[in-house]
Amino acid sequence: MNIPTPASTADPRFPLTLRNGSATFMIALASLMMANLAPFIMTALGALGFDIIASGNILTWALLASAVVGLASARLASGRARRPLAMVGLALAAVAFAAAVVPTPAVAVAGLIVGGTGLGAAISTSGAAIAALRNPNRVSATSGLVNRVLITIVLAVIPIIGITQGSVFSALALISLVGLALAAWLPDSPEHAEPVDVTSSLQIAEPRRITIAGIVVLLVFPLWGTSEDAIWTMAPVLGEAVGLGEQPLGFTLSLAAAGGIAGMLIVTVFGNRIGRAAPLTVALVIGGALKIWIGFAGDPVLLAVLIIGVSTVYAFAFALYIATAAGLDARGRWSGPLLGAYLVGSSFAPLIGGALIEWFGVPVFTLITGIVSFAVIAPTVAIARVSVGAERALARAAAAPSATPAGV
Repeated sequence: MNIPTPASTADPRFPLTLRNGSATFMIALASLMMANLAPFIMTALGALGFDIIASGNILTWALLASAVVGLASARLASGRARRPLAMVGLALAAVAFAAAVVPTPAVAVAGLIVGGTGLGAAISTSGAAIAALRNPNRVSATSGLVNRVLITIVLAVIPIIGITQGSVFSALALISLVGLALAAWLPDSPEHAEPVDVTSSLQIAEPRRITIAGIVVLLVFPLWGTSEDAIWTMAPVLGEAVGLGEQPLGFTLSLAAAGGIAGMLIVTVFGNRIGRAAPLTVALVIGGALKIWIGFAGDPVLLAVLIIGVSTVYAFAFALYIATAAGLDARGRWSGPLLGAYLVGSSFAPLIGGALIEWFGVPVFTLITGIVSFAVIAPTVAIARVSVGAERALARAAAAPSATPAGV
């Protein structure tokens, strides 16, 4: 008879395997693909006759649809309905994005928004699934690494084919279909994962602190994400201002996606050993400074380098934010709705970015986005510390299930 070792019983989360990893990472890729392709979607909508404001409005509604469904389905995603929820959502997304290829503005817009609705299920299910796997830092970074590698390829291929309605929406449909094919392999929720039980029995931290930290991360993450995605979605406008053409911009965006690979690799290799509070602080400081610098870049090469730098730091911080939420509860109580909350903010990025540039100009726009990075440092550090404490408490509770609260 095999006797489990302490290492195997200390963490109720599941080990990462090819099956559960493939499903989790590909569905996570599908959930964010519309946001990653935002600049190309704006271009495709422009070719259908929509101006930048109208295109921004349409993309905002599509992203907001994803966000709302992601938030609304988070509770289902943290339980037994995880797999069927993912399947239904991804099937809807695949069909809707395929319909969006039809060269009729009304049909294309409807397909984009309905497809975004379907991707909402991918948002909640992939986010909750990440929390079910061991070593949240490493798993979230690996997920981001897969995302970056594949989005880099997609961003490089689409400009070669041509940034058109057909190429952009077909890519969204295909990736949704791949996620659907793998959805049956999503990991279950761990049986012993409730942070209230964990922290009460071991007196590591008050359950209320975890709940507060979870609520705050659902507010801070989308605020930060909006500032990042505003830069990303306004990249065509920023490029046009300094003479960066469509093909060089596409190449820049591809390199920007690739730049995140280095940051993801660091988190993947070191896992939980690097912690969360300190690296997040460094990333937010550097990212904020780079965003501000973009507003004063008058050379297309410098702008391209800065966009790549912002994207690199963003990817590193993004992975650690996901890990922070996942560390709070292994069932995905907070990581499940996190991407939905993120997309609530990022869905307004095209509108906010376009409005700020139109009203105040590029320098003020990038200054505001940079200030946001500095403003979220203090709450982010506090959340990260609670997350690490909750994760350690869960591991200790699993290793000592007979522990009882003091005074009993």
